[in-house]
Amino acid sequence: MNSKLKNIVFRPMVEADISGAMQLVLAENWNQTEEDWRMLLDLNPELCLVATYKDTIIGTVTAMNYKDQVAWIGMMLVSKDFRGLGISKNLLHTIIEKLEGCTSIKLDATAAGIPVYRKLGFLEELKIDRMVVPAFNGKLDNTNKDTVKPLSQADKEELSRLDLKIFGANRMELINALKKRNKAWYIVRDEHMVGYVLGRPGLNFFQIGPLMAETTDDAINLIEIVLKEQVGKSVVIDVLNDQIPFKQRLTALGFTCQRSFVRMYLKDNSFAGSVSKQFLIAGPELG
Repeated sequence: MNSKLKNIVFRPMVEADISGAMQLVLAENWNQTEEDWRMLLDLNPELCLVATYKDTIIGTVTAMNYKDQVAWIGMMLVSKDFRGLGISKNLLHTIIEKLEGCTSIKLDATAAGIPVYRKLGFLEELKIDRMVVPAFNGKLDNTNKDTVKPLSQADKEELSRLDLKIFGANRMELINALKKRNKAWYIVRDEHMVGYVLGRPGLNFFQIGPLMAETTDDAINLIEIVLKEQVGKSVVIDVLNDQIPFKQRLTALGFTCQRSFVRMYLKDNSFAGSVSKQFLIAGPELG
């Protein structure tokens, strides 16, 4: 047995672990912040796990449980010095066991992770492209922006109905947590909400998403409102691969594809929602 294994402990994450978890984020050059970790802990404390070696954080995994309908596994990180010891396998098996009551378990996998997840029974659903712009130039089309309005507390019920219809599961606790961190917008047609967008600051980029909308034009109007306040800043988005006209507009705005993820599911996919109206995900760790 490797001598390191004797000193590795697997346990629930606590707030004091955030600084150690951030060291793993920094090592991989991911975009999550301390505030992201706090949000994950606040929303699902029992689904945030760490592996430690002599009190140092060497591995993490989290999950978001959306009312036992869909759960999202994310933040699977293992220190490079401790890879090949079965740490990620242990964390993953433990988090899946904790999600036994969930109808569907999902994750957004990198190319390296796909073979691992296939062995566990995960099936592929769709592809997601990460697109970035290092410094947004501010060249926007101002058409129809008068129909885009800031979200308020009074819009909560209509937002909940729209997101449930398009995303497919109830994730309003997440939506409310994200709304507190930055401005949020929705678009109106015939006096009804037909789309919305959220965003938040990240470690390296401002992340836009989720973005749900009835049409591509609605989605473009929404993202351009957000981009208007990000001129000169770095922006990242995770866009569904099949949203071709939307991606063409993003390319015209200066975005380029950085890498791709594959959305995978375990057990069941009955809460997939209306995929054609899903444009940007909230993030690979959130869905």
